[in-house]
Amino acid sequence: MRKGRVLSAIIILIAIGYVVYKYTPLIRGNGLNVVIESPKAYFSANKPIIIHITDKYAGIKSIEIKLISMNTEIKLYKKKFTDKFIKSFNINFKANRVVPQGKAVFVVKVEDYSDGNYFNGFVKKISFPVIVDSTPPQVILLSGTGRVAIGGSALAVFYAKDTNLDKVYLGVSHDGVVDKFKAFNADSIFGNKHVYISFFTYRLSKLKNYSTNIYALDKAGNLTITHIPVYYSSWRLKKSKINITDSFIRNKVVSIMEHENIPKKETLLADFLYVNDVVRAQNTKEIRKICSSSVNKFLWHGRFLQLKDSKVTATFNDKRFYYYKGKLVDTKYHKGYDLASIRNAKVNAANSGKVVFEGYLGVYGNTMIIDHGFGVFSLYGHLQSFIVKKGQLVKKGQIIAITDTTGLAAGDHLHFDVLIDGYYVNPIEWWDPHWIRTHIKDVLRDSRTRLSLVNQ
Repeated sequence: MRKGRVLSAIIILIAIGYVVYKYTPLIRGNGLNVVIESPKAYFSANKPIIIHITDKYAGIKSIEIKLISMNTEIKLYKKKFTDKFIKSFNINFKANRVVPQGKAVFVVKVEDYSDGNYFNGFVKKISFPVIVDSTPPQVILLSGTGRVAIGGSALAVFYAKDTNLDKVYLGVSHDGVVDKFKAFNADSIFGNKHVYISFFTYRLSKLKNYSTNIYALDKAGNLTITHIPVYYSSWRLKKSKINITDSFIRNKVVSIMEHENIPKKETLLADFLYVNDVVRAQNTKEIRKICSSSVNKFLWHGRFLQLKDSKVTATFNDKRFYYYKGKLVDTKYHKGYDLASIRNAKVNAANSGKVVFEGYLGVYGNTMIIDHGFGVFSLYGHLQSFIVKKGQLVKKGQIIAITDTTGLAAGDHLHFDVLIDGYYVNPIEWWDPHWIRTHIKDVLRDSRTRLSLVNQ
């Protein structure tokens, strides 16, 4: 008899526990989970609303999405499920309707078919403030049609305005990639905070299918793409044959490997190929990183200077064929000018700027990089020693270093590069006062004229 009462009590307790678990929110609780991927702080009627909904215990009953703007509810989405066993649902749609600009509240409400919560089912409601902005940025090209030689430099000037502007840059598309170039605010030049300038280049491309565009994106995700018509021409590329000897590898390549703490490979040829391919690529990546930050003003003036009393021994984009024991083993494009003068010649700053790097850099040896402003840099390689230091402002023509044979240099000379946002460009243009006038000064002047029409 007593055992029967105990068993009954246990059964009753189990039943009560099941009822508490099944029908009240005390233990099992709300199984609804709502993840809002988009929007976040900003809402655009032109951008997709992306929401992921799951229910751990029951089917989804209904979904409602709305905006509350100026005390008015604007229904964006409503769906009721007749199938009581759908436990997950993804939403991806655009509002595509007129929504008042400005502050609003974004609301998502989901109900399920759960018999929990005292048979009332569960509700998940998420609401948060957003700024409604469905208007793409305004972009006006001020510099007109551009002209650039492949590997050369060009300048674009444009007007970009948006209350919530987030990103603006210039992109050159080719071969399935987009080379991005910074858009620098040019208020200091034009007296208008909505004017930007971008220096850019056309890298050597297999297909030569270049397309140049301005990309302006606001915080709501609205994007404006403005095409820049650019005419391009090609340089005649020089070809060079370079014989690599065991002596060169032992004297130059191995010293770079020791400096970089790189283990020696199985053969001398493997050592050379590793340095010429892997280390060179690492150096290029490091240079691009160094050149990723530039001041938004012109530090330079007039044409750039060539190394005093120097002779050109190699030019930009020379196609170099490397031979070892009579066999072609590697091919590279030379990305600057080699300038030879006397041994241990004094190196002058090509133009005024700020030293942003001075140190050892693999195949370039002892190297100095100067920021000239608005993304334009000059690089000086194979140096012996530095006369100025990182962070120092230098003037055009000032002596900054001494030449030598550090890095992968076979003889005493200066390797000189000009770069835009870390992309190598042909220095010969920057040495030419006529090119400076027609491709930079005249572009800025004409852009001021067009800007005056925009301001009317």
